[in-house]
Amino acid sequence: MRHGLVCVECGAPVEELVRDYGKGNLRLAICSACNSVADKYVEYETILLFLEVLLLKPQVYRHALYNLPAPVSTRTTLKLFVILVMLDMNVKAYLVDRDAGVTFRSESMYRSSEISTSGARIGQFSLHLVCLALVENVVYFVSVFAAIWLDPFRRKWREKLLNEGINAAWTRYASAVCISSFGKLFALLTVIWEFHWSFIHVMGALVVVSNVLALQLLLGEGNPARAKSLHVVAVVGFGLIARGAAQLVLYAMGNSVLFHVLV
Repeated sequence: MRHGLVCVECGAPVEELVRDYGKGNLRLAICSACNSVADKYVEYETILLFLEVLLLKPQVYRHALYNLPAPVSTRTTLKLFVILVMLDMNVKAYLVDRDAGVTFRSESMYRSSEISTSGARIGQFSLHLVCLALVENVVYFVSVFAAIWLDPFRRKWREKLLNEGINAAWTRYASAVCISSFGKLFALLTVIWEFHWSFIHVMGALVVVSNVLALQLLLGEGNPARAKSLHVVAVVGFGLIARGAAQLVLYAMGNSVLFHVLV
């Protein structure tokens, strides 16, 4: 019997998600606290789970955080993080290409009179944007985790995460933030359609709300369907400030471009 399973509707602990009555007769378990199906998502395909994540449903986040058949591994979390970095790079490339939502230095390589369509030049641009996206995401992830670890509001967050050790705590945290950041996939629409660059702010707001939702469930800060935890909002806000500060520091140190977006 697995430990740590929860009802996706009310968050109460449950002993099982599927009950076996023998002879192949399986039924979804019922939560004794709310009398609802404990986890309807055990029957969902991956693509449907992904769509539910984008719709910001707390139930699917509980499923992803607690009820997956196997916990998200460190390797899988790293893969998710790499995907997020590449999505961020795509956003930055879009803004640079449109010359919108960015500030260039006068000597910026993006302002160079050299032919910018050569393979080497495009590779240089891409590597630069990937490095920027990597640094910003690392700063965001580390700063939010540090705020949770320091627990300035005395909410016993550290104890809640350390049930399975520090490595498991980091993996659970990072996977929660990665999964809740996949609203950035909307950035791929810029490859197909033309949008005003302010669309990136809408996408960023979606990601921030998703991050708050996932962290609130991970840290046990009440039911996000009723109200968002101001403590978790403050922690995510701190991460955004740290990310913005990282951009400013890099620009002050000579980075050739400053982006007017935080997510």
